[in-house]
Amino acid sequence: MQKRRTPLWRWLSAAGLLLIVGLLLAQPLTPEGRFALAMIPHHAQAVELANILLPRAADQNLRYFAQDVAQTQAAQIAQMRKWLPWWRQLTIGFERPSPQAAAAMGMASAQEIAELLALQGLAAETKFLQLMIRHHQGALPMIEQGLSEVKTPGLPRQLIKAMNQSQAGEIQTMQRWLEERGGEVLPFDPTARPVHDH
Repeated sequence: MQKRRTPLWRWLSAAGLLLIVGLLLAQPLTPEGRFALAMIPHHAQAVELANILLPRAADQNLRYFAQDVAQTQAAQIAQMRKWLPWWRQLTIGFERPSPQAAAAMGMASAQEIAELLALQGLAAETKFLQLMIRHHQGALPMIEQGLSEVKTPGLPRQLIKAMNQSQAGEIQTMQRWLEERGGEVLPFDPTARPVHDH
């Protein structure tokens, strides 16, 4: 007959597991790992915003753009996950920036996402462009820091450089589209962005 596990044994097992997880999470990351840990949730929100717009946009070019953002940044997330050790990969989706940190990175708040969800057509397009311009502006200092830290030639640095070129160009395109719709760029202060932890 199998012995029943005592509450003390269960508590010790849980405590031991938490200790192991804590020790793993305390392990230092590579420069590309630190970049990935900060950028993955940022990219994930860009994918979310693009997918929200797709069924709401009236403009075909903007739908194509949103589809490209969703596909490109989802693929980049898959690449960046590989820069993380397996125990950090398991935490992706559970570790989210605080509202203050998210705002400092140009990310949309829960209220702003709810507002976008309630819009259609031109209004949705304008709101999306405002949010995504600020979102891209928030990514540029993160990318700049990544380039300053990830110095070894290879795929990580190549991908970060590609992000830098594409997002800077997309900001200009989106600003033009927003102006055509009579919208104004949302204020954003890149100097307020917190540097990701070392």
